[in-house]
Amino acid sequence: MLGFSLGKLLLLVLLLAAVWFGFRYMSRIDAVRRTLREELARRQRQPPTAPRVQAEDLVKCSACGAYVAAASAGNCGRADCPWGRAR
Repeated sequence: MLGFSLGKLLLLVLLLAAVWFGFRYMSRIDAVRRTLREELARRQRQPPTAPRVQAEDLVKCSACGAYVAAASAGNCGRADCPWGRAR
């Protein structure tokens, strides 16, 4: 059989499989690096935008001293609360 033994053939198959899977692994790593590089470049080109948050003014309750939202102020539970009756 031309000097080929079963052990040598098995070793050759294992070596070829290791090279093949190593190549696939390195290709996958390269694709991830390329994607990360593109994402980083895209983020650097685009200026960061802060999320728009709806803000409300706060007013101080003269009875208890707590700050409450002016539009949705409710009673703090004290009798002299300026924000209406308790519910």
